[in-house]
Order: sequence, then C-alpha cells, then structure tokens
Amino acid sequence: MMDFDFLTGHFDVLHRQLVKPLSGGDEWTQYSGTCSARTHFDGAISIDEMRFPDKASYGMSLRLFDPVEKEWSVYWVNSTTYEVGPPVRGRWSDGSCWLVGEDEYDGRPVLASYAWSDITETTAHWEQSFSVDGGETWELNWTMDFTRRDTPPPRPDVPKVTGDFDFLVGEWDMHNRRRRPALGEPAEWYELESTMKVWSYFDGAISFDEGWFPSLGFRGATFRVYNPFKRTWSIHWINSQRGVLETPVIGSFGADGIGIFEGPDVWEGQPIDVRFRWTPGAEQASWEQSFSTDGGRTWVPNWQMTHTRTA
Repeated sequence: MMDFDFLTGHFDVLHRQLVKPLSGGDEWTQYSGTCSARTHFDGAISIDEMRFPDKASYGMSLRLFDPVEKEWSVYWVNSTTYEVGPPVRGRWSDGSCWLVGEDEYDGRPVLASYAWSDITETTAHWEQSFSVDGGETWELNWTMDFTRRDTPPPRPDVPKVTGDFDFLVGEWDMHNRRRRPALGEPAEWYELESTMKVWSYFDGAISFDEGWFPSLGFRGATFRVYNPFKRTWSIHWINSQRGVLETPVIGSFGADGIGIFEGPDVWEGQPIDVRFRWTPGAEQASWEQSFSTDGGRTWVPNWQMTHTRTA
C-alpha cells in the first residue's frame, strides 16, 4: 500500500479558512465540500478533484512520488486561475506527512506547508500554514476534515469552459512507431503496442491519462490543464521511472480541429523544442511528437501513436 491510498474514493470535507492570512486577524469561515480521489502508477500518483458547491468552483491536488529522492511533490490547481501552482515537497513518517515549498500570497513570498494526520479508514485531517520568516514560525490558515461517503458527489454549478479533450475519455489500444535515435542519423523506426485510460476533471478543463508500455518497462501519464483566459492547454508528461512533472508543451486546437502544442526541453544534454500534434476522433485518434534543434524552423518526427478505442 502506498502513502496516499487511504484517500482513494469519495469524501465529504469540512473546510475552515482564515479570512485574512498574514494580517494578524483571527476571523475564520467554515464551509462544506467534497473530494474524490484515485491513484495511478500503483499508488505513486495520487490525484483528487475537490468540489466547492458554495463557491461554484473546483480544486485539485496532483501528488507525485519521486522514486529516486523518496519524497512526494504536491501541485495545486483551482478553477479560479487554472494555473498549476508551485509544489510542496516532503515525506511521510509515523503516520503523518509534512510538505513544504516556496509560494506567493497576495504578492508576498511565503513558505507554504501541508500537513496530513489522523488517518483512519474513513477519516483524515489536513492543514495548510504559511511562514514569512523562513520557517521559524507558522500561521495556520486552512484546515480540512475528511469523512468517507459511499456515493460520488454532485457536480458544482460551474460553466463548462472547454470540451477539447473530451474525445479522449475512455480506454484505448495504441500502436506506436518510434524513431531510434530520436535525433540524428542513421536512424530506424521500430513498433510496439501499448494501452491507455483517460479521465476528465473540472468538467473537461483537466485531462489525465495513464499509459502502459510493457515492452519498454515503464508507464507514462499526461496531465493537461486548460487556461480559459489564455485559451491554451499546458500538457505535462510524467514518467513512472522519474516521478517528476515535466516542463509543459503549450498550445491549442485550431479551426481545422488539429491540436498543436510546443515547448522547450533537453534531449541528451542538447536544448531542443518539442511539438505534440493531436488529431482527434471518436473511435480512432492520432498523436505525433517531433523535435526541433533550430528554433522550430524544421521538425523531426520521432514518435507516432494511433489510438483505437476499446471502451
């Protein structure tokens, strides 16, 4: 059993928040919400969707276990900004978890901490605190008390901002063609089979998949977040051997229905640009990855997937 398996399922959540953190005030507000969570990579990824019906909004935590550093990184996203926040990092010890990271509150740099405790089969407790003195002192500003529920919670009344990746929800067989090496000559292409399952969150504004590549000895996951203000997607890759949220490619779907997403990366110590190209389809879809070493003037395709729906 992995550290966050206890959170799998559905919960009612009682929230208490400090109204004005870091102001010296002590006025708190209380409201109810829900949480639905699942795990991936045999527990090395934990992802939840929090629903705030009184606020007509969503929140999400993406938790990644780094098998090298033996620590968790937790990223927060909400439907107010649709931005992936900076991570907090830490470990479990004696039934509790303490994670810390740099953040910003109201334009002010802070250290943020998350703390998990009082874990049982049906309940859990979480706290967030801020520090402005490098961790010497902490001010508690948010608590959550989780109680397991038997049924999925209702959706909040939130306008749907996109359906771009709704076509991908479900299960797929994938035929892969990969270039070896990804850049340079001579090169050859080889083929392999894989499978993928895809979920949607925030009513379509977040897309998450887990892919199984048995012949390559790893799993892959993709975390896609839509920003309705910029009208772009940020697409992050996660490799089960690293447990790291990779630098995103960013882009959108054009009028022709094709999605183009690009971003910087490094391949074998060499700076490159990466491009993803999505061609959607209800029963069959395709994806292609290409690299560029000249600032995007020319592109070398190196990985192609043909997706065929199975469920």
